[in-house]
Amino acid sequence: MRWFWWFLGALSVGCLSIFWYSQSPALPIQYILTAETILTMDPDQPEVEAILVENDIIKSVGSLAALSSQSNAQVIRYPGNTIIPGLIEPHTHPIASALLGATVNIGSAHYASRQEIMDALAEAADGVQLTPWIVAFGWDPIAVSGLHTPTLEELDAIAPDKPMLILTQMLHEAFVNSAGLKAAGIQQANGAELRELELVNQAISAIPPAADAIVELLVRRQYQAYAKVGFTSIGVAGAVGRHPDPVGLLSRIGANNSPSLRSFIYLLENQDDTGHNSQNKSAVVGRKYWLDGSPFTGGAATRDPYEVTSLTSETLGLQAGHHGEVLLRENDLYEKLLPQHQSGHQIALHVQGERAIDVALNVLERLSQDVPEPGVSHRLEHNALITADQISRAGDIGVSLGFFVDHITYYGDQLQDLFGAQRVGRYMPTASAQSAGVVITLHGDHPATPLDPMQTMATSITRQSLSGNVIAGDQALSAEQALAAMTLNAAKQLGQETQLGSIQIGKKADFTIVNGNPLTTDPSDIAQLQVTGVLIDGQPVDLRWIATLSPGLVWRLLKSQF
Repeated sequence: MRWFWWFLGALSVGCLSIFWYSQSPALPIQYILTAETILTMDPDQPEVEAILVENDIIKSVGSLAALSSQSNAQVIRYPGNTIIPGLIEPHTHPIASALLGATVNIGSAHYASRQEIMDALAEAADGVQLTPWIVAFGWDPIAVSGLHTPTLEELDAIAPDKPMLILTQMLHEAFVNSAGLKAAGIQQANGAELRELELVNQAISAIPPAADAIVELLVRRQYQAYAKVGFTSIGVAGAVGRHPDPVGLLSRIGANNSPSLRSFIYLLENQDDTGHNSQNKSAVVGRKYWLDGSPFTGGAATRDPYEVTSLTSETLGLQAGHHGEVLLRENDLYEKLLPQHQSGHQIALHVQGERAIDVALNVLERLSQDVPEPGVSHRLEHNALITADQISRAGDIGVSLGFFVDHITYYGDQLQDLFGAQRVGRYMPTASAQSAGVVITLHGDHPATPLDPMQTMATSITRQSLSGNVIAGDQALSAEQALAAMTLNAAKQLGQETQLGSIQIGKKADFTIVNGNPLTTDPSDIAQLQVTGVLIDGQPVDLRWIATLSPGLVWRLLKSQF
């Protein structure tokens, strides 16, 4: 009987191969692209009428008549649409997003009360999971009122024998039942709660990984999800995710003939980049380090303590005078970063609170003095409470700043209870950084927030939470500045400005096509703009589910099941 399954697998591979290769959408090698509006993000020529594409490169830009006189290439029209440079997400986690998308989703978008969430967990305990553990994602006491920490007794009652792990929305805190603590070898837990990132990672590491082929399929589908909302490139800010070789996985997907997007990978401290550089549309560009935690678990290393409110003391369980700790001492961080800096590898540092930012800037400043021209600029990630002085220091040493403005979208209404009015008045100070001449970018840090670049852009302009409250309104960007942060500036931050980020001669033909002009749309309506197409290397991204199933992957999937 086993021969039958092998025969069925081979037949399936053959049929899928024929269908896949014959149906994939394609444009000519040379063509002229035109639309109602083309925004180039080139300050010398901000709008053009048409683009001449040859192979995967922008050959010329200008009027349709002029380009038609240069070439008899086919004209591809997008009436009523706007073409912009391919959107770039500079800080995201595709493997974690893919895997958590296959877990129990208990986020605030699905459940409005603690009881509903606990009922969902109980129901999931009786179902089939991707791994032997029950894994849930999206516990969010900031967004769901009354969502106090689950006790060990509650989780043991739901799953007395099977390990259970619940991850918070920002992934910096987790809750584990007794079976999970035992499986992970954790003895220092505070009941079910794991606050330190080291313990969270220890618990995650104890979960048996899913079959390699299944994880690859999920990540390929996640890549399609990025493309569907308009991204053509991503910065993988730490190759995190339950897989024995996450860098190899991303490189393998990038080496595919037609991956759904480009990926630029920042390794973790314990990861090796041997053999993983420049795999077609995947490249290792630097390393990622964490200097503090999430503002929404008490992990931000602030100068002044968190506010004392019912949210901080009762829901989060923080003591009066609490502030998060810096995770690495200055001298230790310097020793870690020096060889990376000397070898020209870009460094990305997770910082939320002012004390963490101080340590980061002190070390980066020392590095810039010791090795003045490493050939690369470093970056600070999130920057929730960065001050004007710190922004100035970052500019002086050529450090770019990536802002997680989706904090305002989803948590803006609770920020004052965490940090008080004065600090909230400068929260995510994008306009101050823009005025200081620093390279700024915007990101969503997925899976911490939904994939929604138009919402991210809208928030950076309106500074509104989902309820409509305006948070630090004087820190709003203009539409042009926001779009630049998600295209040209993001390319600069990734070290790819000579190839990506604007529609200019000689650059890659990566385009995002939108059903309206984000620069003239009312800011309150930008989030409703829809992506109607994505082109990478001048070719439309194949968003059919069948495109994720290469013949080799189908074969491996079949082998993993039989």
